[in-house]
Amino acid sequence: MPSRPLSPDRHAITQLHTRIDVEAIAVTKGETDRGAAVARLATLVPPTRVDLVDEVMARIGTRKVDRKDWPPYALVCELATKVKATHRGEVSYGGQNGEAVEVVAYTDKMQQHRQVYRLKQHGVWVGDYKTVDELGKHVDLSTLVEDTAGGSDETAQRENGNGLE
Repeated sequence: MPSRPLSPDRHAITQLHTRIDVEAIAVTKGETDRGAAVARLATLVPPTRVDLVDEVMARIGTRKVDRKDWPPYALVCELATKVKATHRGEVSYGGQNGEAVEVVAYTDKMQQHRQVYRLKQHGVWVGDYKTVDELGKHVDLSTLVEDTAGGSDETAQRENGNGLE
């Protein structure tokens, strides 16, 4: 019996679950840094799909003891937690030319629930993109790193109750 193609959700879960180990190994070997690894991992999951990240975290949590040595289990868990924070809108990413990308969920004027990657350059809104492919046409995703400056304007507004939602 021929196998069926994976659903988009299952495909994202499988990709993230596989790539998280690869990125953890690369960080451990010094081939990349954590911020860049998290940025690459976050783009594997559709915007604000925390449920898919939770599924991957559950799979990581069921690893046998002998599989927790390599890649370093604590690093794998840290990367997964940061990916989840990204999709909850708690973390944004910056590029070399003043780009800032964050994951945003909001309800528009027509009461449609939107989940997008929001791109800004030097604080000016450039656009909202539904997929990583669309976002990749406007910014070099390989140059994005975690913005450790303390979060975005929308995140601060949401925490103060003035958010987009």
